[in-house]
Amino acid sequence: MRNFKAADSSTNELGPTELSTNIQEQKSLLAALQLAEERSAMLAAIVDSSDDAIISKNLNGVVTSWNLSAQRIFGYSAEEMIGESIMKLIPKDRAEEEPKILSVLKSGQRVDHFETQRVTKQGRLIDVSLTISPVKNTTGKIIGLSKIARDITDKKLEEQRKNDFIAIASHELKTPLTSVRSYIQLALAKARNSSDAFTENILSRAEVQTTRMVAMIHDFLDLSRLEDGKMSLNLSRFTLVQLMDDLMAEAKILAPSHIITYQGCTNLEMYADREKISQVLSNLLSNAVKYSLAGTFVRIDCTREQNNVSINFTDQGVGIDLLDQPRLFERFYRVKNEQLKNVSGFGIGLHLVSEILKLHGSEIRVKSQPGKGSTFYFILPVYID
Repeated sequence: MRNFKAADSSTNELGPTELSTNIQEQKSLLAALQLAEERSAMLAAIVDSSDDAIISKNLNGVVTSWNLSAQRIFGYSAEEMIGESIMKLIPKDRAEEEPKILSVLKSGQRVDHFETQRVTKQGRLIDVSLTISPVKNTTGKIIGLSKIARDITDKKLEEQRKNDFIAIASHELKTPLTSVRSYIQLALAKARNSSDAFTENILSRAEVQTTRMVAMIHDFLDLSRLEDGKMSLNLSRFTLVQLMDDLMAEAKILAPSHIITYQGCTNLEMYADREKISQVLSNLLSNAVKYSLAGTFVRIDCTREQNNVSINFTDQGVGIDLLDQPRLFERFYRVKNEQLKNVSGFGIGLHLVSEILKLHGSEIRVKSQPGKGSTFYFILPVYID
């Protein structure tokens, strides 16, 4: 009689169910690996086909990857740059930029659209826009940096040509337009003396338009000075209420159909550039009038806050969408709104307001809701003897 031995419960052999599960897990793992490889290959293809230089580096600024566009833009091959310091691309007079950028990135922040200059293998300076992000591992630790560099040299040259044209055209227009304005004022005075109501009305309208054109030309000239880094401040003491009185007198001519009020700050002295602060106030008032209906209120409020003065311009105009507000003070930016398609302008007034206030150590801010109007406001220091 043959003896049969009982099966050992500790055997390593798998049953049909366990074996099927194990095979399924292996298939899932292989599929996941294949998907990861495909994504990695796609990402590599995207990086290599990008028109922008895409570079990675470690926390010491040593290059760890270098795509084809980086070679095209900077002239160095991957073999020449990987393992080298990124300082190889930075002009000597901008050497302090890299430590500052690294400091920001090590704190976990990113740098967006930072415009600067870099030097190519051939020693040529090019204008670039940099976007740099920290690279983190699965635990959230920063292990490196990713940089996208876009060559904006042609864009900068085009901007310079445009600014040069604006400056020349504005300068050439300024003298004859000033003469035209003087002739209109002389004719207007004669019409008033002769009680010629029709001629007085026509000439008053012409004076308003020439005043606006002169202001526009001044804005263009200031924009040109700003771009060239030649805008400076001529600081002096002045009484704010006198400046406001001049502004209100001008407003009655330029915006007779609006109800414009001013209150507060009757005896404050400022220490600032009177002409440029006047330009800020005129631009803000002009915008408040331009973007609100005739017969509505424009309110200018001035309040003292310890050693500062806060000036607010509030209108009952069309308002500004929240998405547009961060870009309002960019050069040439105009809100795309059907209600505003017939409103003239070049998008430089608020940009100049912003830059002039920056020169004074201040900034322009806005609170607005579509259909409910806007409030533009800023703060300046009060003169203390």
